[in-house]
Amino acid sequence: MTTTLASNDQVLDVTDIEPETPVRIADSASLYRRWERQQWAVAAVDPARDATKWQELSDFSREQMLGALSELEVGEVTVTHTLGALIDAPPSEDDRIFLCTQLADEARHVRFFQTYLESACGVGGSDFDTLDADASADYAQVFTPVLTAATGAVRKDNADTDSWFRALIYYHLITEGVLAATALRTTRLLAKRLALPALDEGLTNVTRDESRHVSYGLWAAANGVANGHRDIIADAHFESLGAAATVLIGPSRFNPVPAIGLAARIRAAHLSGGVAIARSRLLKQLRLIGLPDLTERAARAWDAAIEAALDAYEQRWDSPHPIRAVA
Repeated sequence: MTTTLASNDQVLDVTDIEPETPVRIADSASLYRRWERQQWAVAAVDPARDATKWQELSDFSREQMLGALSELEVGEVTVTHTLGALIDAPPSEDDRIFLCTQLADEARHVRFFQTYLESACGVGGSDFDTLDADASADYAQVFTPVLTAATGAVRKDNADTDSWFRALIYYHLITEGVLAATALRTTRLLAKRLALPALDEGLTNVTRDESRHVSYGLWAAANGVANGHRDIIADAHFESLGAAATVLIGPSRFNPVPAIGLAARIRAAHLSGGVAIARSRLLKQLRLIGLPDLTERAARAWDAAIEAALDAYEQRWDSPHPIRAVA
């Protein structure tokens, strides 16, 4: 049996499929056709309809959601700025056409998050800039430089194919397939729990778009592995894990442990769940692109990177991260 990755009305991520299930990853031309069928508009979501409910949330819930939304918005801005290099020198014209649709998607995601923060959360102007700086410190300081260097090398190296595949891994499989997909999943769960319907709808739309992007990354990476670029694709995965783990843990921003035991356990479970989701996605992606022999090594590297990030947090704040505090 062959499993396709999504339909018009369903969000189905390839990494949600069990490892033993045969999977046919859609190619760039098929993903372009899917993009034509799956259009949506920020205005149709109407983020302002969550404004009343937003004001009713507890201070802790608002702070938690603001941090998540700001991280997502900053990440979308970054990938919008860096995708152009991959569009410049793709393996084929079908790849270029699909990547152009992805650039339009990323711009729409930026607009959605900015509109939601302003219309539903009442965040704008200097408050918006401050919130972005606080929430995205680790992404901006740690991951943005390595993503920018990887994508920039594609232009510098005059369309060298190894550089293109290295950038593909940083962009599609680590930034989007691990970090963004994990953040979207945990934030969607939080939006459902807090009963924010416009946010839930918008995040579902964004997730559907991102499933196409990740599917493209898997298809392109699998082709790269099969056609002589295995080593650079493997190396790019391991090079990026430290930065990715740092973004998930966030050592540069204080993450208080709630005083109430139940709240502390819920918070720790939410954060631990994100780490587990990211780990699972990383290992499934390696299997899907033809590198199953690297999963055990990748699991050890990921776990070590997470522990190093938790150590960095403890050294920075002289206090255990919520994950360790509750454990």
